[in-house]
This record gives sequence, structure tokens and C-alpha cells, in this order.
Amino acid sequence: MKIGVLADTHVPDVLPALPERVFDVFAGVDIILHAGDITDLAILQQLEPIAQTFAVFGDQDSPEVKRYVEEKSRLEFANRAVGLVHGHRALETTGVFKRMLYRVNRARQMDDLYGKVLREFADVSVDAIVFGHSHQPYIKMHGGVLLFNPGSVARPSEPNSRGTVGMLEISAYAIKGRIISL
Repeated sequence: MKIGVLADTHVPDVLPALPERVFDVFAGVDIILHAGDITDLAILQQLEPIAQTFAVFGDQDSPEVKRYVEEKSRLEFANRAVGLVHGHRALETTGVFKRMLYRVNRARQMDDLYGKVLREFADVSVDAIVFGHSHQPYIKMHGGVLLFNPGSVARPSEPNSRGTVGMLEISAYAIKGRIISL
């Protein structure tokens, strides 16, 4: 089973529309997962004709989006459980001092993010967790759970880089992920 994964599309706030390359990359997928910061329900309506689309909301999503989708979800595909969450609660900061620490010690904050994303699904069994928010592509096993962040379609984490999406391939034996540059 092939699953197209995207997050942080930020349409129309940052981009006027989804890049055409997203539709090319996702042609032929079985499922699409959107890990939040959709910002406009029209994005989900554009993805639905490609494949059944599941989504969660992020911190930048409108009240309309938040009424339509949940904050987190646990889904099953090919007898594998996948957690879907944006991840913004894991990196919530308040105050100038905490924001400054975040910028100075990003690596430590990212480690905190991964631990907190795992804890989002501590009460249920999952084989993988798809998340967004950080705009940084990430694929790594943590205690038997694949953590997968497709990066951002709209605002890549690295200057002068292109947006990214992801692809998960799920079988009865494994879950594999890859990042695809737009």
C-alpha cells in the first residue's frame, strides 16, 4: 500500500495553491495523509479525487478546518497502525525567553519533539507516527515506532530549499518511508 504524506501546506497564507508536483507525486497512491496546517479546506477537496484523504489540524489552521478534522487520529492500513498528529503541542513555547532557547538549542528541542510526539500515542499501539509542524523532513525508528515527518510543502526548514512531501509504503511486514523534493 502506498500512502502519500504531506504537512504544512499553508495555502493560501504562504503559497497561493498546492504545487502541481504534489499531484504528480501522489498519482496512484492508495491513501493520502495530511499532518496539519492545511489552513484551507479547499486543499483537502483537491486531494480527495486522487485518493481517500485523512487529515488532522495544526496550530495555523482556521476554525473551519478545526471543525472538520480532529487534532490527532489513529488509523489502520494493511494491519498496521499509524498515528497522525501535527505536533504543535509538543513544541509549544511561551514568552521571549523560551522562544530564544528554542532558536539557540534547536537540536535539543527536536529531540524533545520526537519524545513528545511518541507520548501522544503512548496509550495505544502504533507502528508509525506521521507528524508535521517542524517543517523538517524526518524518518527514524524510535523504540519500534517509525517517526515520519514529510517536511513542509510551503516553507522548507532550510533556506533556498524546495518543499517536500513523503511516501510511506506499508506491507504486512514493514513500513518504509521516503522524502520527495518538490
